[in-house]
Amino acid sequence: MGLRIPVDSSHQCLGDSATMPYQVVTNDSGRHSTWPDQKELPDGWETTGFVGSQEECLDHIARIWDGPGPRTVRVPGWAAANVLTTERIRLRELSPAQVAGLLEVLDGEAVSDGYVENYPLVGTGFGARNFQTRTPDELRFGFGMYLVSAQPGGPAFGDIGFHRPPADGVAEIGFSLAESARGQGYATEAVAELTRWAFTQPGVRRIVAKTTTDNTGAQGVLGRAGFRLERTGENVLHYALQLAPDLPESEPMRDDEEERAALSKLGKVRKAGGDDLAFVAGSDPLRRVVRDGGKLLAYAQSGDKEGVEDPTNHLMFIVVHPAVARRGLGERLLGEVREHARAHGKTGMVTGTPDDDHPSVAWVRKHGFRPIGHHLITRRDKGAAPVEAPGEFTVEVMDRADGAAVEEFVALASRTVAEATMPGGARMTSDPDEIRRDLVEEHDGALLVCRASGAPVGWLALTAPAVGEDAWVLAAQVVVEAEGEGAPAALLAAAARLADEAGAASLTAVAEEDGQRELAETLPGSGFLPVAGRTIWFAEVDPRP
Repeated sequence: MGLRIPVDSSHQCLGDSATMPYQVVTNDSGRHSTWPDQKELPDGWETTGFVGSQEECLDHIARIWDGPGPRTVRVPGWAAANVLTTERIRLRELSPAQVAGLLEVLDGEAVSDGYVENYPLVGTGFGARNFQTRTPDELRFGFGMYLVSAQPGGPAFGDIGFHRPPADGVAEIGFSLAESARGQGYATEAVAELTRWAFTQPGVRRIVAKTTTDNTGAQGVLGRAGFRLERTGENVLHYALQLAPDLPESEPMRDDEEERAALSKLGKVRKAGGDDLAFVAGSDPLRRVVRDGGKLLAYAQSGDKEGVEDPTNHLMFIVVHPAVARRGLGERLLGEVREHARAHGKTGMVTGTPDDDHPSVAWVRKHGFRPIGHHLITRRDKGAAPVEAPGEFTVEVMDRADGAAVEEFVALASRTVAEATMPGGARMTSDPDEIRRDLVEEHDGALLVCRASGAPVGWLALTAPAVGEDAWVLAAQVVVEAEGEGAPAALLAAAARLADEAGAASLTAVAEEDGQRELAETLPGSGFLPVAGRTIWFAEVDPRP
């Protein structure tokens, strides 16, 4: 039988609980499914060893299984297939058995509806036969042969891949497309995506490609993908793409005013932030910069953020100046962040991007990050219609001169902080001494306490509002027992009144939409209109194949 690539990659689900860990299982016919991890398997099914949430298991199945059909031959050394996607195309790595099936179709020994007309090509055969000469040690995940098809599915119209796994930091690629798919930018997109992925793999520093002197189409693709012509042989052109070839290596970040000003400036250019991160005292954060003479080109910061308790993840930011974008500098810094996290026993990385920073959103997605949370940023302008607080609550401004009031506030904040969970499962530090320092001693804005029947049930921290300037709600939390009763509305109404009385131009409030659901839902009804958003992303330090 020839290789078939069904458009529908549906699967059978044997379990139906969404609250427990799942595993990926398979049977003798090659079907894959999810099954509760601790539940006994039905007869005829065996585990594949992959365990995660049901969504993660389904994603894993989509990557490794082509859909209903016979089990492919298992080859020693062969790992699960890699899948890469862009907005328009999908690159799916082939197993050795699938490469053999591709050759059957090319040689006329089989037929398949998995390809467009007049594909595979003669060049496809060269690549497939070269793949078949590999030893088991050369069957390295991701460095094989890929079919190229449209998103979200459809017949293959091209192929791309590596001649061999990288050696001494160098890998060689080749590609071919059916004539009907040419002239639409697909080849350039495929080359750019595959080389992007390759540069995220340890040790890969250089990618090369060859084409003939009369193949102007391939020459154009390589040029648009960033390759440079290095030399010309007899009827052969040799191209190379170097990982940030002419950019300096990173160096330790200085701790001085000039460096901080440069970080802040670059952060504003990229809307990125991360320039003012404070890390846990005594920890070992990664703080690196890339300079070209006196110009700051990029920076990376990663580590245990002050005020956050997260035993498994590092918070990270990588910022690259637009003038040197798409030259591999971000990939290089991401490699350093991964190595640093791995050395400190971390399994994940967390970062954030403004929703309107489309290049950064695309970059984190391409590098395996997935969204785990979202901050809603809202603003209430001066003069907006006042909102009445629910009658059962009273809100008062804490008297900093009253020692008992201060201790009551610190105890309340410590309790609510301990109850809150951040995206990714992290928690804010609930140590009373740190809360007293951060909110009382080092903060000069109003601290509001909300009461129900005299008992404190919530609090809000406000920056000191000034005439004509913007004021911010720094934080607002409610005890678990009072959730859903309207305490956030009372706190926001009081904060808005203070800002208006001080003549502030506006009042901005931020809420994490999952962890602070009641606050996020209360803001629009309290006169706060959405103005922006920020997505929180997570990626594994060592992604599963």
